[in-house]
Amino acid sequence: MKINSKCKCVDLDLLNRNEFYGHFVFTSLEQSEGTTIGNMLRRALLSNLYGFRITGVRVAGVNNEFTPLEGIREDLLEIILNLKEIIIYDQNNTGQACYGLLKAQGPAIITAGVFTLPKGIKVLNPSTHLLTISDDSLIELAIKIEYGKSYILAKNQKLEGATDFIPIDSNFAPVLKVNSYIKPLPQDVENTNEELHLEIFTNGTLLPHQALIQARNMIGYMLSTITNMEFPCFDYKEIEKEKPIKKDRGSLNAPLEIDKTIKKTNVKLKKETIEVIGTEIKSEKEKIEIIENIENIEKINVSKKITPEERLLKRVTDMESGSLKGLGLSKRIIKALNKVNINFTWDLMEYPSPNLITIEGLGPKSVEEIKNKLTLFYEPPTD
Repeated sequence: MKINSKCKCVDLDLLNRNEFYGHFVFTSLEQSEGTTIGNMLRRALLSNLYGFRITGVRVAGVNNEFTPLEGIREDLLEIILNLKEIIIYDQNNTGQACYGLLKAQGPAIITAGVFTLPKGIKVLNPSTHLLTISDDSLIELAIKIEYGKSYILAKNQKLEGATDFIPIDSNFAPVLKVNSYIKPLPQDVENTNEELHLEIFTNGTLLPHQALIQARNMIGYMLSTITNMEFPCFDYKEIEKEKPIKKDRGSLNAPLEIDKTIKKTNVKLKKETIEVIGTEIKSEKEKIEIIENIENIEKINVSKKITPEERLLKRVTDMESGSLKGLGLSKRIIKALNKVNINFTWDLMEYPSPNLITIEGLGPKSVEEIKNKLTLFYEPPTD
């Protein structure tokens, strides 16, 4: 019996300025499915989501992190620790590296909000303390901001095109913490056994439900890339079974005389039948060549077909890029959606469906087309 599992958000809260909380429940799960799904989603949420972080810092006149800073109360190591706490949000969703600049003269207390950043790049915690200038000294500081995932140590930072920057540790994950637990249900309720509760805490660059959608798509993408599965160990075992058994010399000497007499009697028969066998070998070779040609044609035809896994990979790739063109919408509809700041697929998913008809330039047919495209986008690929 096929069971359609559901996921619903039961709680969404803003704990503080840089911490969002979401509580999600997965229902209609069979026994042990909740633990499997919970572990997969937790690992994807903590390790496979992309974010923006500071990866390097450059201070005028400083070559390494141990150089003292004149007129600055903190040393460079403490400033680097403060830089790691800054949360940066990319409103453009471009995923491209950029730079930030800071130039200040004391005496003053410098916070993260003083940085001059490119358009669309925003600091979500501008009140985070960075450094203190105790006299009238001037400090010039530059940071490099990159797009990545998981936690990368300073020694593993590449910092391409910025050789004079000092690398720092970077935690790109937008998810701070994930809790999951299983709640058992009576077995006679809709043939279900348990439900999965998932609690997600994010740093503000992603909302909890956005992080959950991205984690689900990332798991599907990772599984869809496994297209070839080889099992050479089974071939090895079959070869071992087919190997002939070696006999000792004693067992071979016993029937030696009998074999000689049999060979002598069969010499005449072999000479008489050699011509017939030759003609049979030729016909068998022709049959083998025909069968091999047919198999090669079938392989070519199979390779030209698009498999369901390839279609799933294309859909996940379109979802990751966030392009509205990936849905197959017309240019007129995309232009109308852009006017109301719907520039990416996730923006369209979050926009209330009843309000689509109120957008200028969209009629009932256009709204119906958008709904159909979204439905097709999430249908499982079939042969």
